[in-house]
Amino acid sequence: MADGRIALITGGAQGMGFAAAKRFLSEGFGGVMLLDRNGARLKEAAAKLAAVGRVETLDGDLLDLELAARAVAATVSAFGRLDVLVNAAGSTERCGIEDTTPEAYERIFGVNVRAPLFMMQEAVKVMRERKAGTIINVSSMLAHGGPPNLSTYSASKAALCTLTKSVANAVKRDGIRAFAINLGWVHSEGEQALQTGFHGLPENWAEEIGRRMPAGRMIVPDDVAGLMSYLVSPSAQMMTGAIIDYEQMPVGVFDAHPALAPE
Repeated sequence: MADGRIALITGGAQGMGFAAAKRFLSEGFGGVMLLDRNGARLKEAAAKLAAVGRVETLDGDLLDLELAARAVAATVSAFGRLDVLVNAAGSTERCGIEDTTPEAYERIFGVNVRAPLFMMQEAVKVMRERKAGTIINVSSMLAHGGPPNLSTYSASKAALCTLTKSVANAVKRDGIRAFAINLGWVHSEGEQALQTGFHGLPENWAEEIGRRMPAGRMIVPDDVAGLMSYLVSPSAQMMTGAIIDYEQMPVGVFDAHPALAPE
């Protein structure tokens, strides 16, 4: 049964954003606003979702300081309301302590922290009017600490997690809930392109690596969309501020050292 809720999703043209849009529409949302910087990819995403439900699109760069206000205003103009915000867009630019430039720092923190902050700020203004709303920020397991070439990215995701908790606390009496999902290794279109194009892995890298995972496969965007579906549902109404590790490997624990493994 249609419930009429409306979602605004950044990074909505592919990956977790697209999967969330498809899941929400299939479960009765009245519509979704997809925000992405790739206009051509947005059109393709909207065409794919047209049979599932109503989709509007807005292209823009999250480094644009005016985009948050414009995106929320466009959503309300198109649908008359805003119930769910998903900040799925993110920068995974590779750089660490030795090669992070001021420009790279601004790009990474601009997309991964500043943009979600102001998207939430604008969304909360609308959600408070209805005394209801859910915010989901897509973070990373690397918020716990990352490899040398992703240390700046890791720091941005740690900041996003703290920001999420702080926002959840600030709006807890306004009927608005906020969550962050720390993603493990997800096989998405973007990750496929990165691993084959940047790191030089073969086309079937995800299948080979997935076989060694506890579940026998890698996480895919539809898995994450299932968690998002729960978080926006009445079943999750008694929780907020949770930072959820969506990963097959429990954080903070380790397998036995090879020297101690049974023969």
